[in-house]
This record gives sequence, structure tokens and C-alpha cells, in this order.
Amino acid sequence: MPDERASGVILFRTTPAGRHYLIIKNRIGGHWGFPKGRLEPGEDELQAALREVREEVRITRLNLRPEFRERLAYRFVRDREVVNKEVTLFLAATDEEGIAEGSEIMALEWLPLPQALARLTYPEQRTALLRADAFLQALPRAEG
Repeated sequence: MPDERASGVILFRTTPAGRHYLIIKNRIGGHWGFPKGRLEPGEDELQAALREVREEVRITRLNLRPEFRERLAYRFVRDREVVNKEVTLFLAATDEEGIAEGSEIMALEWLPLPQALARLTYPEQRTALLRADAFLQALPRAEG
């Protein structure tokens, strides 16, 4: 059983230059990742993920791919205690740019896959992005 549960969204958009993924830089720790955060009481994973995207990058128009769901489980140390964390990532397209404002996000970038992979801080998030991209590659052209 995880000590902490969080969820978020791997956001992408397709432009004439190709598919780009949204990567954010967090103020605390300065790591690069996806918009995500802890579940609040009464929320399910999807509700929390959508709330986090609204709060962190101000994106509200999403075309969710409900068939894709990636679970990450890892441990980290906080205040000398080991925390078991489980994160569920969803996948969604958007036509919005997003805004890096507020107390949690320092910056955001839309990057093609190779640059997004290089920018992500944690290997489990790189794996999730590779799986999301493979999922999109397997879709019929009009859907991905």
C-alpha cells in the first residue's frame, strides 16, 4: 500500500512540426516532469490529474485518451523517512499553450520526444513518456 498517491497527465499536441510534449520545472527541487500532484480527499485519480493540470499550467481543454494509463511506483526519503509513492499518469491532447505561473511551477516547455526525454529528471517518467509515445504511434493517423 503506498504512503502517498498522486496523479497527473502527459500532455501532447500535434503541430506541423510534429508531436510535442509538455514538460514542467517544479519550484521545489527544480526537477523536470509532468503536471501532477497528490490526490485530495474524495478525489479519484482522474479528478486529481485534471485538477493538477488546471492549477499548475492553467490548461482546461483536454482530449483525454482513456485507454492509456501508466502507474509508477517508487520510494524516496522525506525528512529521514522512506515514502512509498504511487503515481498514475494519463495521456491527453490539448491545443492550449499553458502558463507557468503560481507557486509550484518555474517553467514549462513543449518539446519533441528526444528533447523531452533528455529534459525529464527521473527515469520512470522517461519510461512513461516512451510508452505514451508508442501508444500514440500505434493509433490510426487521424487519432494520434
